[in-house]
Amino acid sequence: MKRFFKSFLIGLTLLFAGNYVYLYNAQDSLIFHYKTLPRSYNFQMSQKFEERTYSVDRGIQLNALYFPQITEEESKGVVICFHGRGTNLSRDWGKLAALYIHRGYDFIIYDYRGFGKSDGHIDPQNIYNDPIKMYEIVTSEYKGKKTIVMGRSMGTNFATFVASIKKPDALILDAPFYSMLDMACLTKPYIPRILLEKILKYPMYTNQHIKKVDCPILIFHGTEDNTVPYCESVRLFDIIKHKQKNHFVKLEGADHFSLAQHPEYEPSIDAFLKEL
Repeated sequence: MKRFFKSFLIGLTLLFAGNYVYLYNAQDSLIFHYKTLPRSYNFQMSQKFEERTYSVDRGIQLNALYFPQITEEESKGVVICFHGRGTNLSRDWGKLAALYIHRGYDFIIYDYRGFGKSDGHIDPQNIYNDPIKMYEIVTSEYKGKKTIVMGRSMGTNFATFVASIKKPDALILDAPFYSMLDMACLTKPYIPRILLEKILKYPMYTNQHIKKVDCPILIFHGTEDNTVPYCESVRLFDIIKHKQKNHFVKLEGADHFSLAQHPEYEPSIDAFLKEL
């Protein structure tokens, strides 16, 4: 019996150690879920758009889509969108852009390094440098106009970081998470938090970034979200709820991918934009 118990403990230890090593080596693909596109890919969108490339580093071009506003008035400004993991520009981003271009804002969304047609891969050195560079390049064309930074899922971390540094006019977050470390603890509960902290190259502390954001913030989260738990946004909003212009919209029954279809989503966007 003792021999069996000893063998069991050794086997369990080896299994744990193997999983630990695997997570360390595979975390880039596990976190980002890179999804590439051939250079020849032709985008099809439900709204008028222009494909662009932006140079953010030597030899690194990031692919982007630009949707111009379609009101009769001059553009009010620009919405810069940071998308989630495991996707790219091939989906119909015209549906999301429509919410803003019909309200007088241009809309720009880009693929991170290693996504879609964009060059390179994300690493700890460029993970935040690229979003800041993109913000600076895009907003240089909108001097004196409003800038809204928005993020979806994983992109909420990038959007929040940019807003904490560059001071845009507003920040909109769809299904944000407290931190990637927090998400790792939820998905890998059998690994102690202290060990996850040591191996995680991208802790992505949205909770720390959001403390430094001075502009109005609008957060959406669905109560049936099985990808990023609803409680993540609740905890995040608790940090900033003391500021009057920050808003949290609970979307009853919505999951991770149906936020914009919820009947409260668009009216909340309208009300928030009117406050700016």
